[in-house]
Amino acid sequence: MHTTTSKRRLLLAALALLAALALLAACASPPAPVAPMASPGADELRVLVFRAGAAARLGHNHVLRAADLSVQWPAAGPVLRFRLDALEIDPPALRAALGAAFGSAVDDAARAGTRANLLKALDAARHPEVVVRTLQQQGEGGRRAVEVEITLHGVTRRQWCVAEVESRRARGEVVIRQSDFGIPPFSVLGGLLAVQDALVVQFDLVQP
Repeated sequence: MHTTTSKRRLLLAALALLAALALLAACASPPAPVAPMASPGADELRVLVFRAGAAARLGHNHVLRAADLSVQWPAAGPVLRFRLDALEIDPPALRAALGAAFGSAVDDAARAGTRANLLKALDAARHPEVVVRTLQQQGEGGRRAVEVEITLHGVTRRQWCVAEVESRRARGEVVIRQSDFGIPPFSVLGGLLAVQDALVVQFDLVQP
């Protein structure tokens, strides 16, 4: 009887300790801020690019916005198209909304340099358009698993993402790797300053 009681007390104490540790972890690691998307009724797509390399602190994280985003709505789900040469590079208001990781100042000369490097790395003269086509959706209610087909740099790949669906609005994000599309991540000085292979693509779409 005493042994059972002791085990029960130890179990309760362990559960309490785990709960306390979980609470401390949540307080110590708050979620990264998410910048608001466009106003309701406006489609939005942006790409987050992260710095890398031993001298990463000398560079910047970047946010790219698809200014000419076109969205069609066939039965399977949305089809997105945008041109690489129409990307907005580091809009100041959007950088500010994304928080400290994007808090460094980027002047016009730096934006111009980023644009030139981006268009060269993506071979935008030969492959100017990006197309994202919905293939299928799984799940019910507000949270869906969505398979898409992405065409970038003349290469087409399939990928799954998660979308939050509310009425006629769909929001979510997907992580893609540049190397999967035959794109070497930008790098200078032997990799001393570079960008990470993984990109975060965020979208907010409203069906008319």
